[in-house]
This record gives sequence, structure tokens and C-alpha cells, in this order.
Amino acid sequence: MQINWPLFSGAIFGSSSVLLAAYGAHGLEQVFLTTPKMRIAYGNAVDFQMLHSLLLVILGLTLYIPKLRLPAYLWKTLLLSIILFCMSIYLWVFGGPNWLVRVTPFGGMGFVLSWLMLIRIIWLNSSSD
Repeated sequence: MQINWPLFSGAIFGSSSVLLAAYGAHGLEQVFLTTPKMRIAYGNAVDFQMLHSLLLVILGLTLYIPKLRLPAYLWKTLLLSIILFCMSIYLWVFGGPNWLVRVTPFGGMGFVLSWLMLIRIIWLNSSSD
């Protein structure tokens, strides 16, 4: 049996985003009081992680539809984008070096690229019918 990696990683990132949101709400109050912009960044990271985790789950579910074939580079780009965007913010908020926030835009660009790739794939699939 082969693991459905997009579905699996979407479930892992989805569940961890709930845990990270709870930790941010209850365990990082002091950090957010001293540096309010970290609250906004952290909230964005949690929101983006959940949103894109759901997209990974949807992409994973499409693997069970025989006619629909999505290339692996789409979900791999999305997965890498979650890591670059969200994890760089989490590590920065948890006390990591400030240079981590310079990594975040690469994840954001990866999110945009993932959505554009999905648009392209939909377009190509619709024009082949």
C-alpha cells in the first residue's frame, strides 16, 4: 500500500495548524504583548497553513479520481511553500533569528505559484475535452 502524500501531509499540517493556533492564543500572550506585529504574522501563518492544508487534502482526494491526474510538482510546491512561509514565521516568533522573516516571502511566492499551476492544469484539462 502506498501513502497518499498530499492527503497525508494535508492532514498533518491541518491538525498542527489547530494546535499552533491554540498555542498562539494561550501560550504566546507575553510574546505578543511585547511585539504586537508577531501576533499578526503568527495569525497569518496559522490561517495560511490551514487554508493550504485543505488544498493539499483536496489534491490528495483527486488521486482517487481516475480521469483526473494532477502532477506531483503541484502538491510538492504547495508543501514546500507551507514550510517556507509558515515555519519561518513560527520559528521567528518562537525566538529564532530575525533573518527568518526574509524566507517568508519565498513561501508566499510559492503559494501564488501553486494556485497559478492549478489554474493552468484546470485550463489545459478543460481545453482537451
